[in-house]
Amino acid sequence: MYGRYNPPFSVEQEGIAISVENTGKQWIYRRTLGTENVEKIILGDEKCLIINPVEPLNTPKEITPNLLIEFEKTLLLAGGAKRKIFLTFPIEIGVFIADKGEKNLQLLDVLSLVRQKFTLYGEVSNGVICKHWKSQIYSISPSPNPLQEGIIELTLRNTSSDWASISKVVFSAYGMKLYYAGDVFMRARMDVLNRNTAETGFELQRLSGELKSSPLKDFKSRKEAFGVYSLQKLGFVPLKFYMGWGF
Repeated sequence: MYGRYNPPFSVEQEGIAISVENTGKQWIYRRTLGTENVEKIILGDEKCLIINPVEPLNTPKEITPNLLIEFEKTLLLAGGAKRKIFLTFPIEIGVFIADKGEKNLQLLDVLSLVRQKFTLYGEVSNGVICKHWKSQIYSISPSPNPLQEGIIELTLRNTSSDWASISKVVFSAYGMKLYYAGDVFMRARMDVLNRNTAETGFELQRLSGELKSSPLKDFKSRKEAFGVYSLQKLGFVPLKFYMGWGF
C-alpha cells in the first residue's frame, strides 16, 4: 500500500480502501476502514498522493507527542556497557497530497490498524501523557506486518558504573524519522545517566549523501517517509526526551 499514486486510482489492503476519483473539475478522496468513512474534495491539477508510515502519535487525535514502549521483560545492562536490541512500535499510515515533484506536501488523512492506548509517565501531578505500546525485546530483527508495526534498532548505553534495570523507554515524535521498504524502520538510542534518569533520541546518520548500512537491510533500499510532525512549524522543540522518572 505504501507508495506514490497518480489519480485516479483505487487501492485496498487489510480492510483499508483508498481511492481518488474524478468528478468533473474536482477529485474525490475516499477512505474506508471498518465503520469509519472519510471523504474529501481535492481541487487542483497535476497532483499525486503519497501513502507512507508516519509517527504513531496522530490517532485518534494529537493527544501527545510522546511514545512510551514498555518491555515485556525487564532488561539488565551492566555499568559502562553498550548493547543493541530491537523493539517494535505501532504504525500509523499517513496520506499526503503533493505536486508531481513530491513537494509542497499537505496531510490529507491519517489512520491506524492497531489499538490505541495511553499511559502516564511520571508523577500524577507533573507527569506526561504518552501513547503506550508493549514490545518484546529482540536480539535480531523481527518481521512484523509493516502496516501495523515497525522496527526500532535501539542502542543502549549505560554511562554509569552501576547496573541499570530497564523496563521502558520514552521517545519524542519530533525527532522521529521513519524509513520503509519491505519493513518500516527507525534507529534510536538510550543513554542511561544514572539509576533513575536517561536520555533518548534518534540516530540520523548519513554518509556521502546516503544512509549508512543497517544489520537489517541495506539502508539504500529504504525510502525516507514523510512525517506529520516535520510538516509543522515547530520553532524550538527538543528532539530528545529526558527520562527523569525512571525506566
